[in-house]
This record gives sequence, C-alpha cells and structure tokens, in this order.
Amino acid sequence: MSRLVRVPIASLTEGEHRLDADVARYLVSVRRLRKGDAFVAFDPDRGLVADAHLVDVTPGELTARFGPLRTAPLVATREVTWIQALPKGEKMDGIVRDATELGVTRIVPVTSAFTVVRLEGPKREARRQRWERIAREAARQCGRSDAPEVLPIAPWVEAVARSPGTAFCLYERATAPLGPALEEALEAAAPVTFAAGPEGGLAAEEVAVAVENGFVAVSVGGFVLRAETVAAAILGALRVLEGNARLSRDDVVRPTS
Repeated sequence: MSRLVRVPIASLTEGEHRLDADVARYLVSVRRLRKGDAFVAFDPDRGLVADAHLVDVTPGELTARFGPLRTAPLVATREVTWIQALPKGEKMDGIVRDATELGVTRIVPVTSAFTVVRLEGPKREARRQRWERIAREAARQCGRSDAPEVLPIAPWVEAVARSPGTAFCLYERATAPLGPALEEALEAAAPVTFAAGPEGGLAAEEVAVAVENGFVAVSVGGFVLRAETVAAAILGALRVLEGNARLSRDDVVRPTS
C-alpha cells in the first residue's frame, strides 16, 4: 500500500476548509489527487496531524475536509539550535534542508566577519521566509510533523548571547574534540546548540565572544569541511550518538527465572 501524501497546513483545524494556492497546486498538479482522494495534513508549528480528503476540486478553489487533530507520531525529541553564518550563493538552502531532516528545532542565520552575503532591507525577511518554506517542505519529505523555527538574520554577537543548553562553537583551530563532549551532553535531556562559520571560518575574536557566552570551542577533526557540509556531518553524528545514548538508558537487565 502506497504511503499517503503529506502536506503542511499552518493553523490546522478540524472541519472543511479551502486550501491555499501552494498546497492546492502541490496536491492537484504535482501529486495528481482528485476529488475524494485522501492525504495527511500536518501543522509544522504545533506538531499535530489530521487525516483529510478533497471534497471540491473546482478550478481556482480546492476544498478539503480535515478530521480530528492528533499528536504527530514523528517530531523532534530534543531542542537543537543551529547557528549558521551565511555562506555564499544558495548554500544556506541546503543547510536548512539538511538540518530539518536531521532534527534541528531552531535555525539562526547570522552575519559574521567573513560573511560575503549582505542582505539589506526587505531582502532579509524575504530570504528568511524562503528558508522557512524550505524547512516545511523538507519536513514534509522526511516524514517529520514539525518544522524548525527559522529566526531573522542576526549579528554573530547577538546570536551566541542567547543560545540555550550546552553550546558548541565549531572552530578549525580548536584542540578539544567534539565527540566526547557531545556524548556527555546527550546523557542529559537538555538543549544543544551548535555555531558554525561561513567559507573562511570564524575570526578568533568571534570564537572568543562565543566562549565568553558559555560555548565550548571544539574541533571536528583534521579534514577541512565545506561550509555546506558541516551541518550534515555534525547533525548526522548527533542522531547516531543520541540513538546510542537512548539505547544505553533503555538497556535493562532482566533476572532469569
């Protein structure tokens, strides 16, 4: 049996509702759904889902009936923040997509000393909205029923001053390895924050500011990773280590009869 189509619906509620243009286009033009066909709707902000079906597919108007809302079966289980100094081109799109698929709950784009991209005025909010759409689409594709919050672009100093939980600053000149410190942090059900630089890395002064705000400067090994590779590498390791930590906590020795 094929898996039902999933679509993000903001402010999802039970009952019959008209769908917005983007959702309608995806269901009818991309997935070829017709009147009476079923799909699954999820609210990316609240982690809720509902069974739904199309009740009207007239041109220019698509209406669906949503069933009772229920808690989503697959949402992020830990608060994870990814602070990313803006890379060049469209690399941030891929970082947002990877971070969403790997369970991040908050993405903070920042400007730093070596940031080349400079977005001013309305372009800043337009780009944030673009990344928000990418995050919701990535959540739909990977089966996740929530999506990370994408904050407005902020200066590096401001972002590292308000980061929750155990915080790691990824720095190529650091000597402390990330692995052991991350394993220790995952033993507690506490938030985790990572901060990464753009092409060219981070300035020593920026790392010092992060450390002053409670970050630990850590290395991810001897290889130099591309700016767009770091998130996938670190968050992939996080998923593996978190799974190992959970298995360790659940490992109960049962007495033999």
